[in-house]
Amino acid sequence: PPSTTATNAPNTPKSPTNTAQVPSVWKRHLQNTLTISPRGKLMLGVGFCGSFTTFSTYSLDVVAMIGRNELLKACSYVAANNCGGIMAAAAGFAMVRKIRAF
Repeated sequence: PPSTTATNAPNTPKSPTNTAQVPSVWKRHLQNTLTISPRGKLMLGVGFCGSFTTFSTYSLDVVAMIGRNELLKACSYVAANNCGGIMAAAAGFAMVRKIRAF
């Protein structure tokens, strides 16, 4: 049987970007109709909508590796990204604490 990868998986939406576009339009509508602080706009624009493209690319990479039967590579990628992200966040918090203590 043919392998199932991210590009030919059954029941895969034809345009996965539509899934991210709907909340993006909703976010833009909120920004234009509500009074939102500049910090709130930054959180909505960068934090909320930015996470769609980053996480979907990461997920697609992992699914594609698994589809190509590159299980060790996929597991290593997940571990490196997750552990690296946690370590980077911890380093950022530690740096801020030191700066504030200075």
